[in-house]
Amino acid sequence: MSNVDPQLPSSPAPGPQTVGGFDRAGTLWVLGLFGLGGAVLGVVIPVLARWATELPWLPFQGPLELVGSFDQAWLVWGRPAIGVLAGLALATWVLLQSPVLTIGPEEIQVRRRGEVERVIARDKVDSVHLAGSKVVIETASGRKLFEDEVEGSKAATRDAFLAHGYPWEGPRD
Repeated sequence: MSNVDPQLPSSPAPGPQTVGGFDRAGTLWVLGLFGLGGAVLGVVIPVLARWATELPWLPFQGPLELVGSFDQAWLVWGRPAIGVLAGLALATWVLLQSPVLTIGPEEIQVRRRGEVERVIARDKVDSVHLAGSKVVIETASGRKLFEDEVEGSKAATRDAFLAHGYPWEGPRD
């Protein structure tokens, strides 16, 4: 006869789980959106600057006139190209600044730019919850150990914390 209680699950504790960051589709979406936005701004900014110079109450008339005068032939394609490059640079910054959490039974690692930025020991965590779209990890005294938006499914984030026994506050379904 076995000593295993049939009411208790016999599966071992799960290994560390990673949540957050952008998947491939999300990365392509961010790059495309920011690149397209930069191209549109490259086309529209001189037109808006010329229009703004007609408003006598608007400050910085000199710089606006300068930006509005960028109408050389090479700038017709150059402005959108520069806008795309600026948009892609901004998108890369957004992608690299997005936190990735590795949740384990003993600690939570917060990564940005591929490097561990912070390690939060399990025994310091008193509550984990969502505040709007941000994941908040607090101590018993209310000190926030982490508060930031974590990309991806909020349910998957909640499930990863619950799988390792962290005290999740809020709806579980």
